[in-house]
Amino acid sequence: MDHLMTNNLNCIGRARGNVVGNPNLPESERTVDRWFNTAFVVAVTPDQIAQGQYGNSGRNLIDGPGWKNFDFLAAKSFHMPWEGHVLQVRFEAFNFTNTPHFGAPTLNVSSAGAGAISSAADPRLIQFALKYNF
Repeated sequence: MDHLMTNNLNCIGRARGNVVGNPNLPESERTVDRWFNTAFVVAVTPDQIAQGQYGNSGRNLIDGPGWKNFDFLAAKSFHMPWEGHVLQVRFEAFNFTNTPHFGAPTLNVSSAGAGAISSAADPRLIQFALKYNF
């Protein structure tokens, strides 16, 4: 994931700050309100800008929430007394364990919601189907 800072360099694109610590919190300290250490980077100072220096932070420093998924399907086919006719009953569950799939945290450390996760993917989806082939 890529973190951003307010562009104060009068250049095209996004400005990056200087790294002063580890961006990733231990897993035991991560919450949806504070996914990463927002104090790991500081803005580039006006003196550094005058010297033509840009921030030293790179891309993809922050570990985002993982994605664990388990889909499940159970189906039973019943052969009908007519040749080639089959009745199939299906049960399908997507994200069967209903594990939350959080979105990316707000990466702009200059914003009020920096480090917070404000979105999630769909919860468990279940569907039943009855299919008749002839």
